[in-house]
Amino acid sequence: MSIQTANLEAAAEAVPTHPTVRDARLADRRDADGDRVLEIVLERRVDRVPPGVLRTLADNDCGLETVQGQGAFLVAVAR
Repeated sequence: MSIQTANLEAAAEAVPTHPTVRDARLADRRDADGDRVLEIVLERRVDRVPPGVLRTLADNDCGLETVQGQGAFLVAVAR
């Protein structure tokens, strides 16, 4: 069990300002595992989570849970 110290709301506001981010939204997964997460969709042809996005997540005490391709997009889930 981890202690939830992430500021997901602040990260959700800051991450979309990065030029490689297409969309970022908070998702409620309480029905699945009890936590809210930040889902980040990166622009087409982006093949990794850029350092600027990682820095923004770290500044808000968020870490990546998963990163996977969905069609032409890369989707990262942070918590």
